[in-house]
Amino acid sequence: RVKERLRWVRKAATPQAAKWRLSNFLLCMAETDLTRSPVLKPIISAIETVIRHRQAIESRWQSGHSNARLEGLNSIFQAAKARARGYRNPQTFISMIYLIASPVGNLLKST
Repeated sequence: RVKERLRWVRKAATPQAAKWRLSNFLLCMAETDLTRSPVLKPIISAIETVIRHRQAIESRWQSGHSNARLEGLNSIFQAAKARARGYRNPQTFISMIYLIASPVGNLLKST
């Protein structure tokens, strides 16, 4: 149920709607007795994190930025790190990143 409510918050179209949905989510969670079971301790921790970062969460709708590009770059770096195991100098690692991220494979395909 908590995940569904957070998804509902994320789907807000405007900053005002997001602010209202986040307030509504936190109010509903405050009314729910989550302390009755030790299994729900991670959920309580997640809700506390949402409360701590509420300002940043609300400002996400105003900025329009996302970290998708950074996540994409991180996946390329991780793939290069896995393929270039045992590299001895940074240049080898950088070369591996270029080879993975560049369209060389598409250029070499016969048409």
